[in-house]
This record gives sequence, C-alpha cells and structure tokens, in this order.
Amino acid sequence: MTQGGSEAPGGAAGIYRELMSGSFTVLAHTADTAIEVSADSLAELFEWAAVGMFSLMYDLDSLAPAHQVDVVVAASDVAELLVDLLAELLYVSEANDLVPCTFHVEALTPVEARIRVGATPMEAAALEGPPIKAVTYHDLSVTELPDGRWSARVVFDV
Repeated sequence: MTQGGSEAPGGAAGIYRELMSGSFTVLAHTADTAIEVSADSLAELFEWAAVGMFSLMYDLDSLAPAHQVDVVVAASDVAELLVDLLAELLYVSEANDLVPCTFHVEALTPVEARIRVGATPMEAAALEGPPIKAVTYHDLSVTELPDGRWSARVVFDV
C-alpha cells in the first residue's frame, strides 16, 4: 500500500493531505510492520510518518478532526526524535481515546519537535488493522537525500 500527496482521498483529513507533498509505503516484515516515508522536507517527513503509522490502524481519510492536541518532544538526534514523536502520538491516542488524523509540524529542529494534531474520538473510528504496541529502533533510519528530500524507515511492534 502506498499513499501520497497526488491521490485525492475523501474526508477532511484527505483534503488536508492533498496540500502535502510526500508519501509512505507499508513494508512486509516478520512479526512487525514497517513503513518507508519520503518527503520534500523534514517537517513533512514527520507528518507523513505519523499519517503512515495511524493509517496502519485506521482509515484516516474517513475521519474529521474534532479535537486539537499539541505535542512537544525532544531527543538527542533526528532519528530518535522521530521515534519519540511517534511514540508520544501513540500514547496521546491511547491515553485520551483519540484517533489522530491530521498532523502539522509547527516547529522543528533536529532535536525538538512541536506538532499540532487533529483527532477524532476513538469510538467514531473503526480499527482496521492490528493495533500498534510500540515504535521501535529496529532498522530505524532518517536520511537527507542528495536532492534535499528526506527519507525514513520506521518499524512498529504490532
């Protein structure tokens, strides 16, 4: 499964993503699930990684955000920052019974991120894939490519 900015998905979250340029691809993995993410900027890479993670569990294109949550994380490097951000989003989702469906990085450095999340109540969303238990460091990569684009690989424990 691949999703990218060139598709025209329905729903409020889908319309929001039409403005983004990037993509994610779900990768087969033994006991886990992985995604590869690509984007024009580091901020969009983080946004697409969040879209990719929650798309493994929910049909985000059918959801409309009813709540906003601001998430701030800090780490020692950009790869750890991505893992910490995704883990925090997973925690916020579970602790607040929300399904994040839109993501906007408001501030980003290689060691700190602030992201605004649009979310819908969990009871309004049907779980469509196995729940993600954790974001892992296995096979983790975040790379700036020679053309200035960014790519990442993230593995999830399901």
